Amino acid sequence: MTLRLDPRYPVVWRSPDTIQVGIDRPLVVLSAVADGLERVISALFVGIPHSGALMLGRQGGASDEDILALLHALAPVLLVTGESRPADEIAGESVPGSVPGSAPAREPAPPAIVPGPVFVGGNGPTAERIKRLLEDLGFRVTERADNDGAALAVEVAHFALEPDRHGRWLRRDIPHLPVVFSDCQVRIGPLVEPGTGACLSCLELAHIDADPAWPAIACQLLTRRAPTETPRQSIDVSTRVAGLVHDRLASGRSVLTGTSLVIDAENSLLRRRVHQPHERCGCLSVPGSLSASTALGADRL
Repeated sequence: MTLRLDPRYPVVWRSPDTIQVGIDRPLVVLSAVADGLERVISALFVGIPHSGALMLGRQGGASDEDILALLHALAPVLLVTGESRPADEIAGESVPGSVPGSAPAREPAPPAIVPGPVFVGGNGPTAERIKRLLEDLGFRVTERADNDGAALAVEVAHFALEPDRHGRWLRRDIPHLPVVFSDCQVRIGPLVEPGTGACLSCLELAHIDADPAWPAIACQLLTRRAPTETPRQSIDVSTRVAGLVHDRLASGRSVLTGTSLVIDAENSLLRRRVHQPHERCGCLSVPGSLSASTALGADRL
C-alpha cells in the first residue's frame, strides 16, 4: 500500500512551521510541523508505503505517535494505492492529537465506464467544434446515424430540425440534444430522455398551437442558414454543449431534461424554457413520461 498526496490540492506554507493543503477551500491546516514530519510530507508528494513513512519520520526524530497523527490529519487529501486497508490501520486507531472529524484516506476512484460513441449531426463550424471538444473530453464521436450503440446524439440545425433527425433517436431510446440556430436566438435543448418529459415532437405541436402557419414556415427554412452562427456564438454554444454532454454521460446529471436554454444572439442573455409533454403526442404513452397535468408550465417556442 502506497500513500500519496492528492495532486489536485496544492500544499503551501502559511508560516515557517504551518502547512495548508488546498487553496479555495483549505482541506488541511497543520501547525508545529517538525523536521521529521516535514520529511514524511515531502515523501508523500511522490508516494511512500505506510511502513516507509514511519521509518522516515523516525529517522528525522519524530515519534510513531506524531507520524500516525500526521497521517490521520492528512487523510482527507491522501490517495491510497495498492492493497486496501482500513483507515484505522493507515492513520492509527484513536490517534492522540488527530484532527476531529477528518475523513479516512481514500482510494482513487475506479476508472469510469467508457460510454458508447456520441453522434453529432449537422454541417458547419458548430458541429465540427462540438466533435473536437468531445474528443478532447475523451469521448468517441460517430457520424453514423444508424449506430444503435450511440450513448447520446447531438443534432445541430438552423431554424428547424427535421422530424426524422430526432425521431430516429426517440424510437431507439437514445438521449438526444438539439441545437437550433435561428435569426435572433439559439436554442439548446431540451435534452430528451425517451420516456421522460417532453420530446421534440411535443415542442413542435406546441409551436403549431401558438402559430398554425409554423409547418409551412418551417418547410421554407429547411435549406437556409441562420445568421446567428457567428464565430463567437459558435464557440460559446459548442463549449456549453460539450459540457452538457460530459455531465450527462460522465455523471448521469442533466439540467436540460424537459428544459431548454435560449441564448439571445444580440446581447447573449440566457433564459430557460420549461417544456411539457403535449396531449396529442404519442410520447405520453411511454412509461415514466410526465403527464400534461403535472408538468410545469412553459414558454412556447
